Amino acid sequence: MVGGVRVDASILIPEDDLRWELPADPAVGRADPSLGGFCTVLTVDTTACAALDARQRERIRQRVPGFRRGGDVVVAHADGVITVTVDWIVGYPESGRIAREHLAAVLRDAL
Repeated sequence: MVGGVRVDASILIPEDDLRWELPADPAVGRADPSLGGFCTVLTVDTTACAALDARQRERIRQRVPGFRRGGDVVVAHADGVITVTVDWIVGYPESGRIAREHLAAVLRDAL
């Protein structure tokens, strides 16, 4: 994964600020959803992200909800740490792309 997350024309969250948790074998999706275990998790600590200034960090803290589920994507926010969990998607890298898009949208909406 390279490039980071483009929020808008002036803000790019660098890849080094992103933490990923990927399935043990990203080539294998969940054949049986009841077995669990397949999800992609993307986390960014906006309080430590150099791409954001103090005003932007405060807006994120105030405006990003603590929890939001939209279909197969969950966005959680606690103390400036935003976590996007993508579940039930065909597999990686599609789930990684979806996580990036949701993170960018959440930050864009907050800012």
